[in-house]
Amino acid sequence: MSGLREKQKETRRQAMLTAAAKLFKEQGFAKTSMEEIAAAAELSVATAYNYFKTKGEICVAIYKADRDLVQQATDRIIAAPPKDPVAAICKLIETDFETEVPFIDRGAWEALFLAAFQSPPGVTEAWSGAALFRVDQYRRLLKALQERGSVGKEADIESAAELLGALDFSFFFTWIVEWRTGSGAPRRFLDAAKKRSLRAQVRQLVAGLKV
Repeated sequence: MSGLREKQKETRRQAMLTAAAKLFKEQGFAKTSMEEIAAAAELSVATAYNYFKTKGEICVAIYKADRDLVQQATDRIIAAPPKDPVAAICKLIETDFETEVPFIDRGAWEALFLAAFQSPPGVTEAWSGAALFRVDQYRRLLKALQERGSVGKEADIESAAELLGALDFSFFFTWIVEWRTGSGAPRRFLDAAKKRSLRAQVRQLVAGLKV
């Protein structure tokens, strides 16, 4: 019976995350209430508060769900990266962008991004933590490439990882802006043109890491 209860709890929790993401997209974080989230998840308000006390807690849970999924996917790249450092870095970035929880789309990400500035510090910290996590993934990949000899022994891995984190965010922000401005960009983070641009920028960075 305990296994059934745990499954039921996780089903309810996922229902709340899915409902919240949809409402944040449609109404914005500030205008969405816990009561509306509970109703959309087909739960009583009392039951909903057993899982999350605030909208901020729901945002943090969504960030963590995305981060955990991305980590599983990118860890596999780090464990066995392509021999070419440019290909390895691009594959990590592409895997990051192509791995996402199913209930989050571009509009929901925009709402969550704004929520990081409209909520208690815990939500902002979760967003910052997700960014730092990605920098750490690049750092780990670069160290693995360095140990294999694909990156110079004296290369500044820390600075390179931070630059890749900034590049990651740049593509993410562009994706949001294109949706917001109605440019008709595809749903995917990286179309063929963006992949070419990404590869050119990574190639330039890698050239500096081989000295």
